[in-house]
Amino acid sequence: MISDSVKAEAKKLAERGRRDYSWYMTHALDVKSEYLWSKMREVNNSVRDNERTAVGAGHGVSKTYNAGRLALTFLNCYYPSTVITTAPTGNQVKNELWREIREAHSKARIPLGGKPTTTMLDMQPETGVKWFAIGISTRPDTVTGEATKIQGFHNKYMLIVLDEAAGILPEIWRAIEHIGAPFKRVLAIGNATSKFGDFPAALRDPSWNHIRISVTDTPNFKSGRDIIPGVYGRKYERRIRLKYGKDSDQYRVRVMGGISEKGAEGAYYEKKMNELRKKGRIKEDLDHNPNYPVYIVIDFGYTTAVGFVQVIEDNVNFINYYEDSGLSIENYVTIFDELKDSEGYRYGDIFVPCDMDSNATRIITGQTALDTLRQFKFSAKALPKERSVNEGIQRTKKFLDRCRFHKTKCERLVECMEAYHEKKNKLMSTEDKPVFTGGPEKDGTDHAADMVRYASKAVKKMSGHKMTAEEAEEIWDRHRRPY
Repeated sequence: MISDSVKAEAKKLAERGRRDYSWYMTHALDVKSEYLWSKMREVNNSVRDNERTAVGAGHGVSKTYNAGRLALTFLNCYYPSTVITTAPTGNQVKNELWREIREAHSKARIPLGGKPTTTMLDMQPETGVKWFAIGISTRPDTVTGEATKIQGFHNKYMLIVLDEAAGILPEIWRAIEHIGAPFKRVLAIGNATSKFGDFPAALRDPSWNHIRISVTDTPNFKSGRDIIPGVYGRKYERRIRLKYGKDSDQYRVRVMGGISEKGAEGAYYEKKMNELRKKGRIKEDLDHNPNYPVYIVIDFGYTTAVGFVQVIEDNVNFINYYEDSGLSIENYVTIFDELKDSEGYRYGDIFVPCDMDSNATRIITGQTALDTLRQFKFSAKALPKERSVNEGIQRTKKFLDRCRFHKTKCERLVECMEAYHEKKNKLMSTEDKPVFTGGPEKDGTDHAADMVRYASKAVKKMSGHKMTAEEAEEIWDRHRRPY
């Protein structure tokens, strides 16, 4: 039982801590003042002052140590608050960031409320109010549930920490954007090991406050001796520099905390997409042509990828792309209507994968996706089942020679096509020699890539001829729905 005098002292510390997170770490938590260095203070101040902070960090620069104590500081200084931490795997959540949270809690200079478990610190039993921190991992097979869970969290004060942010799936990034709170802070921190993805995008986005932490910034590097245990210095910098070179991508990311200039290892389509770019087939002036129907190709799921396609003679034009998570089919129908009104699209058929007409879907919802689309007077067709994904990938590589992409409206689609890659066997791979599993990685780029793969199968059923006035009028009539 914590006495009233201790509670009063904790309240005073929290009031000061809201003004200076670093001060709270050294006076209430376990951080020694000589171990709190300049970049840690910069991150702490940024989270205090900015809604979104993106930190590109080299290896061994206290990023997880500080993030764990920052999470505990926020939780104890703001009442009532919720802290959500996430990382790509359960091991990273439990044994990295939350290990730091548990250690800081147990060694704090003052008694802190709650008893932390491997991924939870709940102070509601003691206070009667919603006041807790939770750690969540986001594997591809759990991302739907975890994204839904994250969107369900609401409180007056909220902090979301994305640890090892380069591996956080797109569904989680989108879920976080939808969280509303009067006082909300987001910290994304990690190594930007690829030029593609939400984390490198955040590091380039001017709406985020950016911080870079290099190994060369650490007190250990600057002094040439181990001032702070566990922090890297000149020895590590020299090893990476001699092994890879100072101009290498490895040095840029691991030492300097920069953004990689490399694409994904094992990328299926990056070479082909680069060829299209050089040939001017990814272009800004790829306008919608009202004389040709617009076909819709969809990869349905919790995250749904929608391509808007016109076939003009031998060219397959991706004139628009839409992707979102957690929306119903009815929501997408509304989006189709808005584009019809704003862009003048005259829709031909909608193509969906074969499982969208399955009895399993009918049992769950009462009707299949095709039933729903047809209910809204769309001509929806299910594509035949693919014999194998790898066979479809090989067909898509050839199909891309015919494709053109709108540079702005299909920016996300193009990035996904460039980044879509074979899954790596992490147990057998080394840092210099990857070993692959033979199938694609489910990392969020697969939704867009699957949609294009479906388009490569559906293109035989798309007309590339200019519509007659009668055909255009027939399409118009088909989609004048009685709302």
